[in-house]
Formats: sequence, C-alpha cells, structure tokens
Amino acid sequence: MIKNILDIFPKSYFMRKLTFIFFDIIAFSISLILAFQIRFEFNALINFNYDLVSFLLVFVLVKLIVFYSFKLYDISWRYVSLQDLANIGKAILLSNGILFIIIYGFNLNLFVGFPRSILLIDLIFSFVLSSGFKISKRMYLEVMRQSIGISDLKRTLIIGAGSSGEQILRDINRSETRKFYPIGFIDDDPLKQNLYLQGIRVLGTTKNLAEIIKRYQVDSILISVLTADRKFHRKILSLAREAGITDVKVISTINDISDSVKVRMQDVRDIDVSDLIGRQAVAINTKVIGNYLNNKRVMITGAAGSIGSEISRQVVYYEPEEIAIVDINESDLADLELQLKTIPKSTIIKMYLCDISDQNKVNKMFESFRPDVIFHAAAYKHVPVMEKFPEEAVRVNIIGTYNMAAAVKKFNVSNFVLISTDKAVNPTSIMGVSKRIAEQIVTGMASDSTFVAVRFGNVIGSRGSALPIFLTQLKNGGPITVTHPDMKRYFMTIPEAVALVLQAAATGKNGDVFILDMGEPIRIIDLVEDLITLHNLVPNKDIKIEYTGIRDGEKLVEEVLTAEEGVIPTSHEKIFKAKMISLHNQQTIDNMVDEFRSLNGHTSKEDWKVLFKYYVPTYNPSVHKNGQIDEFGDSVFILPQKNKEVDSK
Repeated sequence: MIKNILDIFPKSYFMRKLTFIFFDIIAFSISLILAFQIRFEFNALINFNYDLVSFLLVFVLVKLIVFYSFKLYDISWRYVSLQDLANIGKAILLSNGILFIIIYGFNLNLFVGFPRSILLIDLIFSFVLSSGFKISKRMYLEVMRQSIGISDLKRTLIIGAGSSGEQILRDINRSETRKFYPIGFIDDDPLKQNLYLQGIRVLGTTKNLAEIIKRYQVDSILISVLTADRKFHRKILSLAREAGITDVKVISTINDISDSVKVRMQDVRDIDVSDLIGRQAVAINTKVIGNYLNNKRVMITGAAGSIGSEISRQVVYYEPEEIAIVDINESDLADLELQLKTIPKSTIIKMYLCDISDQNKVNKMFESFRPDVIFHAAAYKHVPVMEKFPEEAVRVNIIGTYNMAAAVKKFNVSNFVLISTDKAVNPTSIMGVSKRIAEQIVTGMASDSTFVAVRFGNVIGSRGSALPIFLTQLKNGGPITVTHPDMKRYFMTIPEAVALVLQAAATGKNGDVFILDMGEPIRIIDLVEDLITLHNLVPNKDIKIEYTGIRDGEKLVEEVLTAEEGVIPTSHEKIFKAKMISLHNQQTIDNMVDEFRSLNGHTSKEDWKVLFKYYVPTYNPSVHKNGQIDEFGDSVFILPQKNKEVDSK
C-alpha cells in the first residue's frame, strides 16, 4: 500500500510538502514571538507572565490545519503565483479569525487578558514570512539569478511586448538551463514604448531594429507575436540578416483567443521556411473546441499520415474519453500509438488496423469503439500516382468514404468530419475529382448525424509534399527541381491547418463545406529560393534550380471555390462556408457508389474519366505534352527548350 502511494507521489512531492510545513512552523512561531515583543516594546521576554509555549502550539496548529485545507502545501515552489499569495492571505485571515473566536469566545483560562493587538501584528508577520519563503525560489530564479553567468548567454531581443512576450520572458527567467539573456523588447505599439515588463524595457519599434541590434550587441532575436503572418516574419528576418544576425527564433504555437494556452520555452524554435511561406495569423477558441471534444469518443482515420497524426496530437490536448487511431500502415500506426501514450493526459488510446474500403471491417470497428466524433483523413492524395491508378482513388477516396459515412448513419455517430482538398474544386486530376465525389457523399447523406467537410490547400512538410523533397535535394547539393516558374499553391503549416479544422468542425452544421483561408497563393519558386537563403546559400549560384514541366493532373494555381459556389462568412475570420448546391440524396448516392463498385481494376482510365465527368461536370482532365496543356486552356507551360534559356540567365 505504502509502495503504491510512493509510486503515485514521488519523493520530491513529499519533500516539498514537508519543507513548506517545516518553514511555516518556524514562520508562525517567529510571528507570534515578534508580535509579543512589539506589543510589549521588546520587554516581553524579560517580564513575561504568559504561557508562550501553549500559545505557540495553538497558533501553529490552527494555521497549519487551515493552510492544509487551502492546499497551500501542494503549490509549486518555482511557479508560485499571485493567486497563491492571495490564497495565503485568505488562509491567514481565516486562521486568525478562528483564533479570535477561540481566545475571546470560549473564556478559556489560558487566554485571560490576551492582548487583541497581538492577533493583528501576528497576522501581518505570518503573511510576510510564510509568503516570503514560498516566493523565495521564484525570486531567486527571476530576479537575483539574472546577473549570474550572463557572459555565457545569448543577448536576446524579444519582438513583441504583449502577453506572449511577457510569458516567454517569465519562462526564460524560470528556466534552470538558460540559453538567453533578454536585454529588451521591440514593439510597434507607440503606447508601449519605454515601458518595462519584469524589469526589461521596450527599446523601440521594428523600424529601429538594425540600430538597436548594433547598440545593444544583440546575439539572438526571438519573435513572440502569435498573430504574426509570413510578411512579418520575412520583414524581421530580412532586417536581422542585414544587421548580421542569423539566429532568429519564433514561437511555435497557435494564438488562442480564449487565452487558455500559455507560451513556454518548449515552444521556441528556429525560424524556418514554413514561417516565411505557409504561416498565417491563426487564432482559435480552445474552449469551443474543448466543449466539442472533451469526454467524447473520437475516431481518426488515416491517423498515421501527416494530417491524421497532427489531428490525433491536438485532439488529445482536449482530453476526450477515448481516441481510436485508424490506418492501414501498421508501423507508423504503432509509432503514433506510442507517441500519444507519452502525452500526460488521461485519454485512452486504441489502435485499429483497418482497410476502410472493406465495409464489414469498418462495421466491426464501429461496433467495437462506438465513436461520437470522427475525423476522416484517410485518403490517397498524390496526384501523379492516382493518375496511374484511378481504381485505387475510387476504392479508398470514394468507396472508403461511403463505407465510413454509412457506418456513421448505422451506428448513430454524432459528428463526421471529412478532410477535403482545394484540388476538389474544378478538378483536373483523378485525385481531385475523387475527393469532390467524397464531398458529395457526405453532404448528401440523409442522417441525423452532422456531416461536414473542411477544404484546404497544401500543408508544408506533409509526407510526400514538395518541401521534404526540396530539403533532400538541397542536402545533396542540388539541383532543386521545380515543375514551372509560375506554379503557385496555397500553403499553411500542418498544426495551423489542423487547428482550424477543429475550430470549423466544432461549429459545423449538417452538410456544411468549410473553406480555410490560406492567404495568397505562393509561387513554388519563391519557396525554393527562401529555403536556399535560409541555409545561407545563394539561389542559382550555390544551388541550381531546374524546371521539369507540369505533371498530369496539375494546375498552375489551385482554386478553393467552384464557379457555382459562393462563400458565407462564419464567426471565424479564417473560416468560410461554401454555398454548396447538393445534387444528391441518399438514393442517388447509393446508386453512384454501386456503379463505381461494379467496375474493377480492368476498367480503362478513359472509362473512369467518363464516369467521373458524369458525376462531376466541372471535371476537366488535363494532359501535358511537351510542356503544353491539352484539354485545359488556362495556361501554356514553358517548353523544354526554354528551360535551358531560363537556366542560363
């Protein structure tokens, strides 16, 4: 029994509690003795007619019981807060109130003639001594230690004197293994100029950055502006490099408008290409998402993939009752399960190895887990691969989605969220048209469940995306290959895209198709040049860039709305709702899926295209020959012989 208790509460827990109790006994004893000394003008010990030992026992015992009931011996020594100090004050007032009743309400012989002023003096000293000890460690870490060993630390300028800047400064000062020595803030708010945060002054605005770097001999810059977008990051990085600073760091977290997410040193990382290309000023309300997910049974398909695994990690934060991670990739699924179990949350993690194109296996999985919320991220997504294997796009993206949606209806699941793509808009690829049909399935499904889809563009760093390929080519010394100099894509980082997916899902109604505001499309060539520059190299000098031509099914610029759609704003500035025109009901969906099921792997690609075109009239397949587009007249691509002319310039 004792061993089990020790396993739950480590030795440090008991040592901290015993230390607090021991020093409180000393503090309360000193407080009472000082109160007597001051009351009797420091002659109390010479002419003393009271039973001081008995008084000490009563005072100390009452205060320890009250402090224990206020859980003041469970607080963190390093992170004592103003709220903790307020609780100490409340405990002192209550304990001295109880002592007043004991002394003057029961007419005990022990307290005959006890001076009332001693209670007031004791109250003051008890608060000062008890709270002083409890805040001593934080005082040392955040104030006294700041001048110790600063020569070995990086002189750091913090960009942003707001809430996140103050939080990160506090965490830097608390850290036992410090790397940074904050010397000042930079903020463009004129009202914050020359203000002090925890003893650190706001030195100026971003316009003065180069001058401040030189004057204060800055070694490192830390951007702590959660609302910063890629333009802001580009600006700061450019100014820093002009001033000779290469060590630029950012805060890797989402701006939470409900203010329940705190910034910590663990969130600090080096600035990378995602901050210059994909980063948006994303804000979410974690309380709304928490109400949607807390204590629910959540299933995530495609959980081993880039999007699915990030959904899993973020969902765990909201402490659902159970999470079912579903995928057909057993190795990555097992790795994800181990990773999620290391997160200090009480959520139960269950793993299902399942092919969603098998209806019987899907039904057995639903019967076993009984989910409340489903995030359906399982899909084939590689455009060129699906052009070669259209039957696989049909099997997973269409039939697999239908199987999941049918199980949702059968088992009365409350919420189903389809992760869709901007490639479903005016699709030119088999992957895109298969996702468009998946949207039709979930928006036309007749059920009491809430079916929604969330559509967004490329996410930086996802498995199979361009960025990892570019990084590998860069590591090998180049060349870095780009399909076309005018190729553009919408970009967002995986955590930010998933955060918006959760926000949209939490507010969705049946049949909604949400569109994430991905900002302005970014030229792929700009991404590549930024990537090369971040590695302190020169594009087309140190690392060559080559153009290879557009692949089948690709567009120059992806779209997020079809011609027949409009958008409806939502309560979130980054989330919009498409005005979908539903062409299907339950019967037509069943008939459509049956028709796709009736075909097999021997069906020709052209026959597949005819069927796709029938169900998605806006499908316009593109075929690239000699760098030109056939059947899709938006653009004419660069001819192979012109690649040499571009490279030679």
